[in-house]
Amino acid sequence: MKVGQTLLLVIGFLLLAIGTSIGQVSVIHFNSDWNSDNNFNISTLKDCETKNITICDYPELQEKHNIVSVPTIIVFDEGEEIKRFQANIMMQLTCELKDIQKVINKLYLKRFE
Repeated sequence: MKVGQTLLLVIGFLLLAIGTSIGQVSVIHFNSDWNSDNNFNISTLKDCETKNITICDYPELQEKHNIVSVPTIIVFDEGEEIKRFQANIMMQLTCELKDIQKVINKLYLKRFE
């Protein structure tokens, strides 16, 4: 990958991770290479933008979002953290995909109240 392409990729991840998608719900999955067995597939979530962040590659995002265990999934609405799902002591998430989708659906329903 060329330097310019790498820079654009990094900027894109950073913009999403800080929640710059105005009017957009974003879901970010934070994990680490050493915990890849416990990855959580968020790609099938509807009505949101999704990203996977490896904290080893982006330690500044780990610090900014106070990621203390992996995996961690955070739902953002217009850059504001709405809900956090964190791993248990076994480094596994106990939530299901439907729990995350429920948070997203509630955010959109609130806009019509």
